[in-house]
Amino acid sequence: MHVNECIGFKAVNRSLITAEHSFEDASHQQDSALASDDSQRALQEKKPSPEAEAEKRRMRIYRWKLIGSLFLPYLLASIDLTIVATAVPFIASHFDELDELNWIVTAFTLTSTAFIPAFGQLADVFGRHVALQSATLLMLIGSTLCAAAQTWGMLLLGRALQGVSSAGLMATVMIILADNVSLEENAKNNSVFAIVSGVAYSIGPVVGGYIAFVSHIIIYIVLRNELKQGTYSRSGTRLSSLLPALATLDIIGTILFIFGVGLIILGTAWGGSTYPWLSAQVLTPIIVGGVCFVLFFVYEYFLEKGALRKIFPTQTPMLPYSMFKRLDTLWLAILQFAAGAAMYSVFYYVGIYFTLIENYPASKAGVQLLYYIPGLGAGVYLAIILCNTYPSQTFQPLTLGTLIETLGIALVTYSIRTQRTNILNGMMVLAGAGTGIRMMPATLHASGVWPNRIAAALSLMRFALPFGGTIGITVMGSVFNNKLSSGIAAVPGLDGGAGNVSAQGLGSGEGRAADSLDFVNGLPVSQQDGVRIAGRDAIMWAYIAILPILGISLVTGVFLGNVWIKPKKVTVEHLEGGRAENRTGESEVIHVPYLYAVFKGVDKYKHVSRPALEADAGDSPEDRT
Repeated sequence: MHVNECIGFKAVNRSLITAEHSFEDASHQQDSALASDDSQRALQEKKPSPEAEAEKRRMRIYRWKLIGSLFLPYLLASIDLTIVATAVPFIASHFDELDELNWIVTAFTLTSTAFIPAFGQLADVFGRHVALQSATLLMLIGSTLCAAAQTWGMLLLGRALQGVSSAGLMATVMIILADNVSLEENAKNNSVFAIVSGVAYSIGPVVGGYIAFVSHIIIYIVLRNELKQGTYSRSGTRLSSLLPALATLDIIGTILFIFGVGLIILGTAWGGSTYPWLSAQVLTPIIVGGVCFVLFFVYEYFLEKGALRKIFPTQTPMLPYSMFKRLDTLWLAILQFAAGAAMYSVFYYVGIYFTLIENYPASKAGVQLLYYIPGLGAGVYLAIILCNTYPSQTFQPLTLGTLIETLGIALVTYSIRTQRTNILNGMMVLAGAGTGIRMMPATLHASGVWPNRIAAALSLMRFALPFGGTIGITVMGSVFNNKLSSGIAAVPGLDGGAGNVSAQGLGSGEGRAADSLDFVNGLPVSQQDGVRIAGRDAIMWAYIAILPILGISLVTGVFLGNVWIKPKKVTVEHLEGGRAENRTGESEVIHVPYLYAVFKGVDKYKHVSRPALEADAGDSPEDRT
């Protein structure tokens, strides 16, 4: 009986185990079915709607139209920044104007700096297409004058027109790239055009003229109906709507700005090289220009919200004073100012170093300058990774680029003093990388901070870069000429040591000092060495003169906020009546110093920023963040 009980117990136990396994199998099958249903449901939820797919396709086509049509205009603007970099001494020598060689640079940078904000407002009023075509036409005229120049004045006029054109092209292209797109899409567009800058430096003025002609046709055919319209275009192109459109332009502000910037540049260009720094010819334009520059911001303040608003109710400030409520506007402008000083210094004074000190021909000096280009390219490529992949923010590349650029220029100064060409080449790569890293993040940062004022914000940034370059070059030119004059005066044997040969005399054709490099090459070897040593020290002190600018940018960069190019929640799609809403334009931004926000807690300082789309044209100009 006991045995039977055991057998019965085992049978019951086996039955329970079998039932348990059957239950587990059924549960597994049910779980698998539920998991399969969840996977299918997730796939269906992840699958974009037809409307979203159509929107993505439209944006992809729009992007390629922009790239194909704006490539040549952007190339034009990039070319003219350095088109005569290594040939400046030879061009000035050809016209017997070596003492005035800075004017080849200054004529371009003066106009390219002063007219940038004006083109930003023209693009808003008359539309992007009209602004692009006007700038391209000016480039065609300016390139023709430069290529056919028979006199010094004709050459400078051509360079000035090229400068106006470059202001319009660079400002308008950057505005177009930021129109109606998210920061993520803007980063992709800027990635392509940042690379374009790196291949633009070896093309000459004649080629520039051909590119300008072709650009006219491409812009008209491809982009005429694609670009954002201005107030004049939206109200029709009839003559009756032209006067109301002109009435919205900030005419007085534009005049104050152009005169202020132009006179400041003129005074710094004359100081020390043409006239003494304390002469009336130098102090008058600097003081008057400074007053006009200050009056411009006062005028903008009262035009936006003060008494002038009632007198000119239809006018829109060219650079609204309220933009400076956010200190990132000022900090970013300082970074751009310093970047311009660093970039221009390498393109022009390293070229002068190789031609005057190392006695390289222009072609070989140009090859040496190419060391800066891979640095720019490497910096741009790194910026693409930092902006598009990780960390997809702007603070890190801006800070890293500022640090590398400052270090690179400091070591370029050391390399020139020691005449160590290999180190100089390496430091040009380093300085170029620092500048390249900051190019794209600066544009994205400005777009994120002021999404509803794209034209004004980007115009200000585009202005700060060449303005910094112009001021930097003119300061360097003054220091260079002063140091070179005193250095040459100390060379034994030149006119009996009387010092009659100076930096100015080396170009004006006075006496023996025919202002040309040929005169230096014709001196006895000992005197050549003395002149070249004086030139080396003059270039070194010229670089030392701009190091404080880079130091200031290094300090102010710490106070920058931050912009997230790819926010955590990228896309929200929902169907309401069969309509899909795409909210990829939203990004996150911090307006307080980012390092302070990290210490206190980043999330509580974040704001949502979205671009001003066509549909928002009637919105308030106040912040949408």
